[in-house]
Amino acid sequence: MAIIQKIRDKYAKVAGGVIVLALVGFVLMDATSGGRGGGLFGPSSTVAKIDGNKIDVTDYDKAVSAQEEQMRAQNRPMDENATAQLRDQVLNQMVMDKLTGELNEKLGISVSDVELKEMLNPANPDPMVRQAFTNPQTGEFMGDRIAQYERTKDAKMKAEWESFKNALIASKIQAKLNSLLTGSLYTPKFVLDDLNDGRANAANISFVNLPYTLISDDKVKVTDEDINKYVAANKKMFEVKEPNRSIDYIAFDIKPSAEDSNRVRTQLEELKEKMATTTDIDNFVKVNSSVPVPVAYQSEEAINQMPVADMIKTAAIDAIVGPFAYGQDMALAKVMERATLPDTVKVRHILIATKQGGQNVRTDAQAQARVDSMLALEKSGVPFDSLIKTFSDDNIAQNPTGEYELPLSQRSGFTKEFGDFAFSGAGAGSSKVVKVESTNYSGLHYIQIIKKSDKNVNSTKIAYVIKPIVIDNSTYNKAYAAASAFATKVANAPANFAKEAAASGLVVQSAQGLNRNSSLVQGVGASGELVKWAYEAKAGAASPIFNVGANKIVVAKLSEINEPGILKPAGAMKTSIENIIRQQKKAQLLIDANKQKTSLADIAAANQVEIATVDSITFSSPMIQGLGNEPKVLGYTFFKGFKEGTLSPGIAGFSGVQFITVNQRYTKPGMGRDLKMERQMSEAMLKSRAAQMILEGLRQSVKFEDLRYKLYR
Repeated sequence: MAIIQKIRDKYAKVAGGVIVLALVGFVLMDATSGGRGGGLFGPSSTVAKIDGNKIDVTDYDKAVSAQEEQMRAQNRPMDENATAQLRDQVLNQMVMDKLTGELNEKLGISVSDVELKEMLNPANPDPMVRQAFTNPQTGEFMGDRIAQYERTKDAKMKAEWESFKNALIASKIQAKLNSLLTGSLYTPKFVLDDLNDGRANAANISFVNLPYTLISDDKVKVTDEDINKYVAANKKMFEVKEPNRSIDYIAFDIKPSAEDSNRVRTQLEELKEKMATTTDIDNFVKVNSSVPVPVAYQSEEAINQMPVADMIKTAAIDAIVGPFAYGQDMALAKVMERATLPDTVKVRHILIATKQGGQNVRTDAQAQARVDSMLALEKSGVPFDSLIKTFSDDNIAQNPTGEYELPLSQRSGFTKEFGDFAFSGAGAGSSKVVKVESTNYSGLHYIQIIKKSDKNVNSTKIAYVIKPIVIDNSTYNKAYAAASAFATKVANAPANFAKEAAASGLVVQSAQGLNRNSSLVQGVGASGELVKWAYEAKAGAASPIFNVGANKIVVAKLSEINEPGILKPAGAMKTSIENIIRQQKKAQLLIDANKQKTSLADIAAANQVEIATVDSITFSSPMIQGLGNEPKVLGYTFFKGFKEGTLSPGIAGFSGVQFITVNQRYTKPGMGRDLKMERQMSEAMLKSRAAQMILEGLRQSVKFEDLRYKLYR
């Protein structure tokens, strides 16, 4: 016992220290574990800061997911490029929402419950509501679905509806703010007078243009000192507020080979016999075509847009044309029928729905019973206008007559059964009940044909089977081998990037101003890995191979690193500045060489150029015949201190040095004034962009930090 007590006394502090260290280690391990923003010393959960106020990654991801879901619901493509653009748009919108939210609160701009109710009223809905509840296939506004969403107890639908209403409120508040901003604009009379002078005053001038090509480039030397002076004199043009990168790159496009095309052609050839003998062409197309094109009548005008129009127009009934190239795909076309159809048909209908917006409305039996009751009432003399109010599930508030005018060119946009009867041989006054099933709604249509256009057009019913031309591994491997060979050549000698490209017959392209938070690369598409490399590599370094999307392989060179501050020109930017300075020096040489001349004739003779004369020049129309856009020439032309009939000094313009003489200044005859109309036109131009300019100014007034690269790269 004494020994044990001695050990306790001697090592108690040591044991306590070990326990404390173990606990600290456990806490630190937990704090530094986890994913994005999950630990004490882990990555931040902040995607952006506005004057120090944070936008959290959870809110950002939630907003991005909501937008992606909305795009999918609208059947819009969601490739890498679309996703990258969407992510940028979401953050920009969140920033503007935060800024305008504070502004709206100060100004007291809001949307009341009464306003929201009015915006959702099917009889006079807000444009955003009308767009959201309009069937894209038929153009029908399905206002009755608003009530379904309002009453729903389905959790997902309820969440979608709340999200939509919040977006609707935000849109209305933004519209109110824009209206307030644009409504505050006013154009003073002195501005209108100045604008009117620009339209009414005209001039006749003679000029000599000495193009810069009169002096060869080797006669003018541009030094680094010249470039530095130019940058110092134009600091605002070269000020960088956020870091960016520029790259030169070679894009190796992965294009379908002849073997790829032949493989798809063979598949279609094998389908040709089955397509010729099938008794259910609609199902055959549905099963075998990668692109769902309805079996429908096509007007001769539409057929003329096809690459094999002549073959389709002359093919026999049941003949199959193809395989043929169909954009990026390959296709077969079976000629089903030919007919002369009315250009337009006017119909009216009553919809008895079984399903709308993914929600069951009634069973097939209940729908049929409702149709039978309706037809019995019609037979007893009840007018159509009364029947539609009682029975139709279509939006009768928006379309109380149930009438539609259907152009043949848009027939494929309507459900097949509806279009088949409307354009059938049935005449005006004919009616029919058809069963319809589509992604948006299902049910029974009671259709009556009101009238048919007297103008008939030749039409052909065509069934298409379309297959994409898929690139196989051998095609990809060839492109990869070419990219790999080039990458190997420049890996250790990136300075030879352009030289090696030229030797291999490759085209060097440039992408400038790459933002570290965006994955979109000009001319390439979405490639977050390429942007990440650009921010980790040293200036002048050559990149490894990058696969971009499904059809590009890229090898790049980091040409410029631009950090916040004044740019140090390099690469394409330096070349651009050199060209400007060279042009300025050429201008001075041309001016000095001709400053002793006293007339346009002397200048023209000395430089072997012609004198040109142009009339009806106005300040409001900057383009001058024979010169183009030369604002300095316009300035001299209408400067009252420059007398008519005198020779101007040399004017350094965009295309060359100009010497001018104003022959006559005059006021255009018949130029009356309408101050009210002038003010309306002026303010309309301002109002079209005023809100955007003011809000962008608001954004520029705050300190904004985009920190997404810390979380997503």
